[in-house]
Amino acid sequence: MGKWVVGVLLVAMPCMAWSAEQAASRNQAQRFNQMFRNLDSNNTGKISRAEAESKAPAIAENFDQIDVDHDGGLTRKEIKDAFLASDNRRREFSRNLDAADKDKDGKLSRDEAKVLPNMSANFDAIDSNHDEQLVMKEIADYVRAKGNADSAAAADSAATQ
Repeated sequence: MGKWVVGVLLVAMPCMAWSAEQAASRNQAQRFNQMFRNLDSNNTGKISRAEAESKAPAIAENFDQIDVDHDGGLTRKEIKDAFLASDNRRREFSRNLDAADKDKDGKLSRDEAKVLPNMSANFDAIDSNHDEQLVMKEIADYVRAKGNADSAAAADSAATQ
């Protein structure tokens, strides 16, 4: 009797895990489709720059990069591809940080940051509390500020042309 229960569990557990993954994937797809419908207020099947600007500033800020065919509208595929690429970059960044953190204390020392050229080159600017350790909040704040500064510089440049 006990072997039968173990056998059933060995078969059932992977099936249950797969089923849960499928349900999560369906739920994620439903949320994405709902988000797209909310953004596509004129029901054209594409998100215009104006729609993005009024309802999704993060998409609007990156509109030209997301609009890979440069037709002035974002399709579901273009947005999904952009989300996937962004997620892949975040995962790679996280893996690189994790690999650099040799002592696994959740911080990067100046020495540990040397394997990450951009992090090392900007260490002092990132280390906002000047404790010779970089934590995720400092890194995120720096990246956010840098992104905002780059966006502002691009806007200033465009305004002066």
